[in-house]
Amino acid sequence: VQIDIAPDNAVMWNGERLPNREALETRLSAAGKADPQPELHIKPNKDASYAPVAMVLAESQRLGLTKLGIVGSEQFLQ
Repeated sequence: VQIDIAPDNAVMWNGERLPNREALETRLSAAGKADPQPELHIKPNKDASYAPVAMVLAESQRLGLTKLGIVGSEQFLQ
């Protein structure tokens, strides 16, 4: 599963913009119950704030997801 954090801090699930936090929680909950659990690849845009990234990580952990990774960190190299 690809979770993108857009420059305007919107959360996208496999390219689909989620309307609110509840929609994210619904998807994460379903993913947490799947067997096997999918890998979550969290990719923040370099212009996004940290708050939505932290929220996605916290909600994922709260809902029992264990296969998490941050991708695209090379965009932050200077």
